[in-house]
Amino acid sequence: MSARRHSIKVAVVALITAICVGEVVIMFLLDRFGPFTPIVEAVIDSVLLVAIALPVVIAAIYKPMARNLDSLIESEFLVKEDERIIREDAIEREALLDELDYAATKISERENQMLALLNSLALAKDYETGGHVIRTQKYLTLLAYRLQEMDQFQEVLAGSKIETLSKVAPLHDIGKMGIPDAVLRKAGALSDDERKSIEAHTLIGESILSAAEFGDMADGDLITIAIKVAGGHHERWDGSGYPRGLVGEEIPAEARIMAVADVYDALVSTRPYKRQWTHQEAVAEIVAKKNIHFDPWVVEALLLEEQNFLKVAAEFA
Repeated sequence: MSARRHSIKVAVVALITAICVGEVVIMFLLDRFGPFTPIVEAVIDSVLLVAIALPVVIAAIYKPMARNLDSLIESEFLVKEDERIIREDAIEREALLDELDYAATKISERENQMLALLNSLALAKDYETGGHVIRTQKYLTLLAYRLQEMDQFQEVLAGSKIETLSKVAPLHDIGKMGIPDAVLRKAGALSDDERKSIEAHTLIGESILSAAEFGDMADGDLITIAIKVAGGHHERWDGSGYPRGLVGEEIPAEARIMAVADVYDALVSTRPYKRQWTHQEAVAEIVAKKNIHFDPWVVEALLLEEQNFLKVAAEFA
């Protein structure tokens, strides 16, 4: 814009200079070849002034303005072309986003169908009741959100990962599908072989989940988290758990959270081999096993969520 203004200034100065110089030349010529009548002088004056000023006007004004006009027209064309491209890009992006939303919806539907199927399989061999699955899911979710507030396990509980963890929680005992009913429902003490059979449900659960078709799910971490929960929720903080004897933070955080939820529900529930404990007894037992069986941070989260645990236990008894 400043270049154009400079060109206009130069053109104006050139035109004024040409007119002034032309008038001086005309006056000199009229004086030299005159005198002429006023009409003749006017005609001569006009012709000579045009002859002198016209080339200046063409060179200093018309041509620069023509170039500027061409440049302006080209700029406007380019702007309109850019606007057209931007509009087309916006339409394409909107269509792509619609396609992605549709694809995500379909994948989510398949994900939920797969989870529902796996949950049904797990419940079919659950020797307790469906209430255990629901309660442990609720307990785990309460613990996860509390730990998030405590700034613990941030990598594991960031974004939508708590929702994913909650989704897979009901699958923690899916490996019991591979355990004989006689062992699962036995009221008395288990033999060493029977205990080993029970403990194998963690590895069986990992195998079942690994074989599931989760390849196109919306959340690629879902199957990985489910395997961690199923395979690790019986590991213990001091390394005395199973199936791998992992110690402390070697145990997946998701499994450490599941362990507290699972044990709490087992303690406050009636089982073929034990009486129902009170809430206070169960909490006291878990606190006593802090740093032995359980991650200390998860135990702290339980203590902060006691009242909510009681509500869940009462609602889904």
